Amino acid sequence: KTQLENKRVYPYQNASSHIVGYVNIDNIGQAGVEWGYEEILSAGNDIYLSIDINLQNAVRQELIKTVNKFSADSGLSIVFDIKKGEILSLNNFPDFNPNNINDSSLEERLNRALQSNYEMGSTFKPLTVAMGIDKKLINKEMTFDVSKPIKNTIHDFHPFKGFLTVKEIIVKSSNIGTAKIAKKIGKENQIEFFNKIGFFDPVKINLKEAAKPLGNQNNWGAMETMTIGYGHGFAITPLHLCQAYASIVNGGYRVKPTLLRNDNKPILDKIIDSSTSDQIKKLLRSVILETKYTGPNARIKGYELGGKTGTAEQLRNGSYISNSNLALFISVFPISNPKYLVFAMVMDPKKIKETYYNNTGGWVAAPLVKNI
Repeated sequence: KTQLENKRVYPYQNASSHIVGYVNIDNIGQAGVEWGYEEILSAGNDIYLSIDINLQNAVRQELIKTVNKFSADSGLSIVFDIKKGEILSLNNFPDFNPNNINDSSLEERLNRALQSNYEMGSTFKPLTVAMGIDKKLINKEMTFDVSKPIKNTIHDFHPFKGFLTVKEIIVKSSNIGTAKIAKKIGKENQIEFFNKIGFFDPVKINLKEAAKPLGNQNNWGAMETMTIGYGHGFAITPLHLCQAYASIVNGGYRVKPTLLRNDNKPILDKIIDSSTSDQIKKLLRSVILETKYTGPNARIKGYELGGKTGTAEQLRNGSYISNSNLALFISVFPISNPKYLVFAMVMDPKKIKETYYNNTGGWVAAPLVKNI
């Protein structure tokens, strides 16, 4: 007697593996959408994802090229519709084939975009400036002395002489300047803003593997406030960063990421004032137009791109590994009325001759975003 059995088949194989997830031998979801929407799917109902599979494939190819070019450990990218909150593409590499799940390692199955927390380096700086402008604690005319390190622990990658304006602090990416802005904002305002923007909870996306950020509220003194200001000492998932940026460039409304098509709820939560949002958009545009290295590596004729690079030392077992970078770049366009966000991150890119032995966000992640 023939026995009929159901079997899950994934025609796109590796291309959408971290989003779709996989099932066990009993067809029960174990990761991704399969796990998060198990009830709906096991009842025989369809789910329509916001993922554009052509875009997903194209972005994956670019990501793999960059990871291979720099002999990096891994990489990820996210393309996001700011107005709808829909994720159009989400790639992690290495990835896996959900049809042969037993042939994959835990490392390959890890969805770094929403399962892993990272210190995001300089990409936090525009968030700090947004807090300061919104609380009316800083303005365009203000300048900050960046000529000396703070307590011998906060330095700039390239030392600057004298004073910088708020715009120059972002364009030149000064840690000292941002730390001074964060000190002016203060711990309470910083925590209040992080709360509003969702940095203390997992991203609400109906995927069970979504991780909670790593911030230590018990040990959050004046020094921590300053270092967190420039993205050091507080770790979030890449999806948290995308949600935050989408929310500060869209007029200041909190964006809720989704993997479902047409899952649009009206956005009502206001995080920052519209005028603050306008100023942040101008700053992000200035980074592309005026920064010495990031600009040329990310500028695209005919695309009104705004963005910010980040470079952070990788953390392993609680300590920093020098020479092991996270290189990232987050961008939004068109900046006058932001519709899309593109984010890329590469873990431990090696130094190569072609980039003059630079393995920072501006040299590794910005060209990747440009290609995407």
